[in-house]
Amino acid sequence: MKIPYRAPVVTDEMRRKALEVLESGTTFGGPETERFEVELAERCGVRYGVTANSGTSVTMLALDARGIGPGDEVVMAANAYIGVLAAVVKLGATPVFVEVKTDTGNISPDAAAAAITAKTRAVVPLHMYGFPCDMDPIVAAARPREVFVLEDAAHALGGEYKGRPAGGLGDAGFFSFSGKMITVFSTGGAVVTNDRRLAESASSLRDQGRLRDEKVSFIRRTDAAWYDQRWIGYNMHLSEMACALGRLQLPLLSEFTKHRRKAAAYYTQRFGDAGLPVRLPPSRPWANPSYLHYAIWTPKRDEMVEFLSQRDIGVGVHYPRPLHLLEPVQARYGTREGQFPIAERLCRENMSLPVGPHMTDEMLARVADAVIAFFKEGRAVA
Repeated sequence: MKIPYRAPVVTDEMRRKALEVLESGTTFGGPETERFEVELAERCGVRYGVTANSGTSVTMLALDARGIGPGDEVVMAANAYIGVLAAVVKLGATPVFVEVKTDTGNISPDAAAAAITAKTRAVVPLHMYGFPCDMDPIVAAARPREVFVLEDAAHALGGEYKGRPAGGLGDAGFFSFSGKMITVFSTGGAVVTNDRRLAESASSLRDQGRLRDEKVSFIRRTDAAWYDQRWIGYNMHLSEMACALGRLQLPLLSEFTKHRRKAAAYYTQRFGDAGLPVRLPPSRPWANPSYLHYAIWTPKRDEMVEFLSQRDIGVGVHYPRPLHLLEPVQARYGTREGQFPIAERLCRENMSLPVGPHMTDEMLARVADAVIAFFKEGRAVA
């Protein structure tokens, strides 16, 4: 039995909707896009949503909408995803890497606060693996300095911090849909916020900087003003098809997340009972993780990945190398090994086990048995 790390959930309703959108002839910017943006924002407890063709794109749109560029600094965790780094660098701003917490892999609030200078324009805390960052001290450090807090909630759709949904905790939050089975078979991303001006600006930027009809906030104009630009923008639309399917997936999110949490609890109990020499996901009374990734940490990561792969069990590694040790980053910014030892170790040791809604009880048991066998017996379970 092959166990994939991810697998889509496709319903007859999704198939019918895909045909409906195809026959409509609307490829982007239609009613499905508008409704998906509203429904996603509501799911995050905020007012506005703006979609784009990737998580990297929405990061760039949000930062650009805030006027962040050359001479500005953006604080991020050393083990964050490269898309955030790419958006910052392409806008001409300077990334400032900081250390992370040993137990969660999330950005250290103390390190983030200490990194804020007169040049800092934004801080981007990543909810690593879907486990929420401790956001209150990050926001408290940023607000008096008017530093933009942009949540990287790419892993955390469905997660909660102190009863509040991820994505709605800072000034804005963004999501990535690629490979996460929200919007089926599509790359994509979205930024959500209560800041109307930010949302309007990001929406305009994604649409070549076109002007908006203020009576209908995010709707593109189709009269002679089509070629009037507010500023020089991008072409970063998410497809109408992806948004239509995303609308059908959002009502399933609570059930998907419930399944992931149940799977995570099963693994944690099995591995704890077996006394395995691995570090398991953390828990906090204020955190309700989404468990997009069920991460464990072991110095034998590479051997375990190979062991499980040989047994047709899909695994993930998020991420194998910290940002400051990427070759182009070292060449450009002079970063070096040993600057952020916690982030470096976590990148060497992390791996994730499948917990998605495609995982049956039998599949979960087979994965757990194989992990235990790796440590206890060094061989596969029949």
